[in-house]
Amino acid sequence: MRLSSHSLESAKVARPAYDRKSKGIGIVHFGPGAFHRAHQAVFTDDAMAKSGGDWGICAVSLNSARAADALSPQDGLYTLAIRDKRPDFRIIGAIKRVLFAKTNPQDVMDILCAASTKFVTLTITEKGYALSGDGTLDISNSMIKSDIETPQNPTSAMGYIVAATAKRRAHNIEPLTIISCDNLPSNGRKLRSACVELAEQTDPNLAQYISSNLRFPNTMVDSITPATDDAVLSLVEEEIGLSDNGAVQREAFTQWVIEDILPDDRPDWASAGAIITDDVEGYENTKLRILNGAHSTLTYLGLLAGLQSVEEAITHAPLRAFVDTLITTETIPTIDPPAGLDLETYWASIIARFENPHIRHNLEQISHDGSQKIPARIFPVIQFHTANGRVPAHACYVVAAWIEFNRQRRAAGHAPVDGYLSQNENTLPAPTLPSGDYCDAFLNNAALIPKYIQNNVDVGRAIIRDCQAISENGVLCPSHFN
Repeated sequence: MRLSSHSLESAKVARPAYDRKSKGIGIVHFGPGAFHRAHQAVFTDDAMAKSGGDWGICAVSLNSARAADALSPQDGLYTLAIRDKRPDFRIIGAIKRVLFAKTNPQDVMDILCAASTKFVTLTITEKGYALSGDGTLDISNSMIKSDIETPQNPTSAMGYIVAATAKRRAHNIEPLTIISCDNLPSNGRKLRSACVELAEQTDPNLAQYISSNLRFPNTMVDSITPATDDAVLSLVEEEIGLSDNGAVQREAFTQWVIEDILPDDRPDWASAGAIITDDVEGYENTKLRILNGAHSTLTYLGLLAGLQSVEEAITHAPLRAFVDTLITTETIPTIDPPAGLDLETYWASIIARFENPHIRHNLEQISHDGSQKIPARIFPVIQFHTANGRVPAHACYVVAAWIEFNRQRRAAGHAPVDGYLSQNENTLPAPTLPSGDYCDAFLNNAALIPKYIQNNVDVGRAIIRDCQAISENGVLCPSHFN
């Protein structure tokens, strides 16, 4: 029997601790992949259990029917599997409806424009924001071009937000609060800018309205959430006594930091453990540069070394030593942490999380969209040290590993999963070039590499030298692993 509203009572694990049928929809979420279902939806589920409110979620997929196919037959219900020292399983009920925008665009617009809808949240990955290298909206992006040409038939999340705002304003419905939950520095500010820039293309007055009336809090999110595989689905079925095609897994640790500009009428996310603060940037920089920076480091070096998972990479002695040196000597000095957070202790806790044997976080999954991740995770470390007259050798080596990873994959005919690079394929150097020449041309691509790196001769030489060393001697070459 499959999990659904009809079979829920027979589930052998904890179920939603509120009357799910009575809850209205107050949130529209774009991108209901595993991370949203394991993170924001769980915070919202807990908030409704603790403090009530009509904060059910309408989950909207923009590009794939997978979530709708998995969750709609289950009435939005799914299992959260905590895979850690103390495993736990529970049914999450916060998602009330699931829509695939390409087949139900009018339904998406209707729920966005409903007076009962107060929030829009997003986990659309970095590429979903259609940002260019300088962080502004890329109006050459195919989604954005479509939204400009036919704003009444949006394609992107920003297009839907802009179109819905126009209709809400016309009908005197209060403005939405828009919450980005993706790993972008200043994600709220960048999303606001993208929406305003998009609106300016067709309606400057609407752009001013969005800028003045909609809230876009910055946020930071954290919880390691590997993709669900058949083994997890089998485990969940055994635990709950029902089949569940929408189950997700994550580690026990979870964190959601939200800028303190939310309206009074909001889910009680704080009671569910969210941190509402004026210092999102401190949490954000700490997580992006330490946890996410270490993830990217282990990913590109690990894949080049033939490893497959984070656990394999962090327990590989040379890689562990490399990433530890990177974080402790080059990354931590760049961070002004939130009050009370000791960065050495934080890093030690992350190592323990990476070592969790119950979570298999595949490096291949983390490698996706590196052109949007490396600039946020590694480039700021290089910028900090070069501003102080130093070349951070380990950070430069990570950039070299990323570039060489891309060259090798493209040369083998298996281009990395990277939407931005794919859209700009014609600007990339030929992968048949020698490693040093490929790296030199890659570094001179203004759409990928910021000026503070391009203009620093010593940094450029270090990265090119590292690319050549990786190509000739392998990623574990002696210069950084002795």
